[in-house]
Amino acid sequence: MTNRRLEADDIVAGSALPCDIFDANGRLLLRSGQTIRDDAQVVRLLAHGVYGDLESNRVPEAADAAVKRVPVYARIQSVRDGLQASLAGVAQGLPVVPDEIVRHARHLVDLCALDPDAALATVLLQKGNPYGIRQMVNAAVVSELLLMQKQPDAEQRIPVLAAALTMNVSMLALQQTLYGQQEDLTAAQRYEIRRHPEDTAHILETSGVTDRTWLTVVRHHHEALDGTGYPGKLSGADLSLGAQIVGIADRYCAMVSERGYRPGASPNVALRQIFLAQGKSVDPMLAAMVVKEVGLYPPGTVVQLANGEIGIAMKRTLNSSHPVVRTVLNGSGIRAPAMPKRRTSQPSFAIVEVHPLSKIPPGIDPGSIWIPRETDTDDNADA
Repeated sequence: MTNRRLEADDIVAGSALPCDIFDANGRLLLRSGQTIRDDAQVVRLLAHGVYGDLESNRVPEAADAAVKRVPVYARIQSVRDGLQASLAGVAQGLPVVPDEIVRHARHLVDLCALDPDAALATVLLQKGNPYGIRQMVNAAVVSELLLMQKQPDAEQRIPVLAAALTMNVSMLALQQTLYGQQEDLTAAQRYEIRRHPEDTAHILETSGVTDRTWLTVVRHHHEALDGTGYPGKLSGADLSLGAQIVGIADRYCAMVSERGYRPGASPNVALRQIFLAQGKSVDPMLAAMVVKEVGLYPPGTVVQLANGEIGIAMKRTLNSSHPVVRTVLNGSGIRAPAMPKRRTSQPSFAIVEVHPLSKIPPGIDPGSIWIPRETDTDDNADA
């Protein structure tokens, strides 16, 4: 291995590191595949003096498609971290920077296209960051997967995703309070919640956001098809597709997310509630699309199979009831290092129960589920 000092062109913020990174004394600092969060961190590393062997870690072109899947799970976390940094000053009255939000939205579009299953898994598995930040990124991921089916042009989707990433800006502090609050909402809290779509739109407008789609989706994401939503009690044709999609994504992600005092609902239970609301507060076609695109056992769902194994759903199939699963614990409850794939369409691997994430022992990295393995065989995922 021949390390050389790395230069600015060798490390790109937001992209996976091309090789292991060492300091001048040969101590390992960062592993290949990790993501540098922002340009400031790149500058600090280069100023410190870092070294690596780009050639020995170069990946053959034939393997490129598989390797591209590796960092998506972790890079969604980098979007969360970036959004948290972008909104850190809002509570102190600092403006939102529209270009930063758009950059995060574009990053999500790229990641969801690269590996939509890994991106969707982060909704259930990644628990870092304040709840409000998580919720907005989670809703943006689900919104993007739904929007891709309706608006093939990514540029048309960017304002809607920007809205999802900022829809709760005015009440981030309240969301964190409510995360652990078991008591009933106070009158003041109820008022703030009812006002937050309009208050957030006002913050965005004073920050320089002029895109009407962005602002409209923020204002309308809590409106309902039957006029029971808020703040304007709009209904039917008054609601844009973007507002309805962000609204249903927000609802789903809120149901499956834990609070400080309770676990999140299992995805199949959350989707059942959404499906039951069709024709009332939710458009029937949109409810059906959510079930189809997310799946009854979306990636990240912890499941028990008929043979006693515990696994994590890793890939959706054409049948929403039969995802591909990676086994993490065998039938005796012992860790399965090879994490074999299971086709749940087969009776011996059928899903019999959904478990909370706590069923997975500490030390198992959920993100490793989406790293291709040499032991993998054709999973016949569409069967």
